Amino acid sequence: MAKRILGISGSPRVGGNTDWVVQESLNAASEEGATVKLLRICDCDLRPCDACQACFGTGRCAIGDDAEKVYQAIMDAEGVILASPVYFQGVTAQMKIFIDRVGYLHNARGRKDFEGKVGGVVVVARRSGLEAACSQMLMFLTAARMVIPSGGRAFVVAREKGDAMRDDEGVESVRYLGKMMARTIEVSQGLRMRV
Repeated sequence: MAKRILGISGSPRVGGNTDWVVQESLNAASEEGATVKLLRICDCDLRPCDACQACFGTGRCAIGDDAEKVYQAIMDAEGVILASPVYFQGVTAQMKIFIDRVGYLHNARGRKDFEGKVGGVVVVARRSGLEAACSQMLMFLTAARMVIPSGGRAFVVAREKGDAMRDDEGVESVRYLGKMMARTIEVSQGLRMRV
């Protein structure tokens, strides 16, 4: 059974704490037999949603950028880990654009494409805003009808590049998330095969 997990980093800072922690989570999932891939939103051409609602008529976004590529990457995975640093008490602009664009497309296509996939969340912050950013991403996952595993969210305290790896408790929770993502996918697939 395939256990493909996609990590999506919403940080605009390549190689920073958020990229590191989502990769650490993916590494833990890999140890459980999952095939993993990291997608950085900042490497994609994703423009803000303009609420034209054309997708509800055509099933496709009218904006000619990478939204369809990102959507397909989620379709190709059994599990998705969303990760964002906290910027002014919430997710980054990049992550919010992802949520708006992919969420709108998902709704326009009948809200079935991501149903039953496993989803988890990683948040990195210096001090505050962890819960708000976590809530934004978890709300997307639940609206997309994904399954949230035990330990489905992980918080890491960090500011300067490299601080994340010094938060032992945070790193442990990130790794636990990765392992539980892989295990939950395995259980979920087994249940679907029996139905």
